[in-house]
Amino acid sequence: MRIPKKCKIGILGVGVEGEAIAKHLKTNGYKDITLVDEKRDLSGFNETFNVIQGPKAFLELDRFDFIFRSPGIHKDNKALDNARKKGVRVISSTMLFFDQCPCPIIGITGTKGKGTTSTLIYKILQEAGADVYLGGNIGESPLTFLDKLKESSFVVLELSSFQLHDLEKSPHIAVILKTTSEHLDYHKDLEEYLSAKENIATHQSANDAVIANVDYPYHLRYLLKTPAKKYLVSQTRKPTNGAFAEKSVIYSVENNIKTAICGIEEIGLRGPHNIENILAACAACTYLKIRTQHMKKVFTAFTGLPHRLEFIKKVNGVEFYNDSFSTTPETCIAAIKSFTEHEVLIAGGSEKNSDYTELGKAIVEQKNLITVVLMGTTGPRIESAIKNAIQMSAFARRCPLKIIKAANYREAFMAAYLEAGNEGIVLLSPASASFDQFENYKKRGETFRKWVESL
Repeated sequence: MRIPKKCKIGILGVGVEGEAIAKHLKTNGYKDITLVDEKRDLSGFNETFNVIQGPKAFLELDRFDFIFRSPGIHKDNKALDNARKKGVRVISSTMLFFDQCPCPIIGITGTKGKGTTSTLIYKILQEAGADVYLGGNIGESPLTFLDKLKESSFVVLELSSFQLHDLEKSPHIAVILKTTSEHLDYHKDLEEYLSAKENIATHQSANDAVIANVDYPYHLRYLLKTPAKKYLVSQTRKPTNGAFAEKSVIYSVENNIKTAICGIEEIGLRGPHNIENILAACAACTYLKIRTQHMKKVFTAFTGLPHRLEFIKKVNGVEFYNDSFSTTPETCIAAIKSFTEHEVLIAGGSEKNSDYTELGKAIVEQKNLITVVLMGTTGPRIESAIKNAIQMSAFARRCPLKIIKAANYREAFMAAYLEAGNEGIVLLSPASASFDQFENYKKRGETFRKWVESL
């Protein structure tokens, strides 16, 4: 992809990626760069770039030769469609990076677990002495380190459906984690969401590798899209190449020869869902011929990312876990199943149009879960799902499930702390977005951590 130095460039959506694109282009000699945002105040950029802001910012985009679309702007946005019809080339920072990256890219996608799996692979490659970089949806635009890369480097990218939607190249190693319905406030339906993720494998060659979990039926959808070598992971089967779990041991397998990596009880991450992330990372590193000792060291030492089932501290016999990154029912289900101690769950927040039926069932069936504290717009819907599950349930509980409705986040926190008494777990796993009370899930988790630390 060649972008002439004298062309007019518009950057739509000035968040983390938008700023990274602008800085990268300016550093590389581009002059005519305009930042365009309908919501953000861009006055701080006036001295460095051209700016267009306000509700009408996306009008007349045909003034540009190239437009960079931020991940939050749908590729089929009407203003972008109009610009394309007038000959404007619409691309993204991810497309630019894939086009110019000189080294192998390991791309990870899925509904949840992307950040953890990406970090595991990154840390293992670091441990093995590789020149490796981590970026993408996990927080840092890969354009910030593009100019540092060599042919011998490795790049690990967490890739969301937003970034994959219009990708025209695929990573050398494509890792596909469990995929469920998500971001239906962005994608028009589940089919579009799944189709967007297909680009992680669609453009691969026979010299590449794809890693998928055969325990989920959707995996065939992706494997049929690529001629790449298949490395499979499972907790129920033994693939010929990849990784699997058997009798509480993690194994890598290559050409049907298995090698024990570590015992499941040795793993630093908590929760059965993290076994899937471990297996995916193991399969990727097996393909790359990374030594077993490097994988074991990371798997046993790494205890997780912030806001992802993160242990904060123990106060008066109660352990506090921050799982603010949980914005879907599926991740909340995984979180509550990670504990056998008495649990108090804090859930609820703003809408993502999720179906809470299965979460309601999981809460009722989790017999160590004694209290659920609900808040936010989704609180009543989660409560309804729980009550419906109680009516339909054939499972007898040792003790009644208590439901508390809180007016706000602070009230929910205090109610959960009081309910826990002097033992067990207080778990923040909202199964909902944060935007009713917080800027993002990070702010929500940081607030939770601050309150725990103050106890």
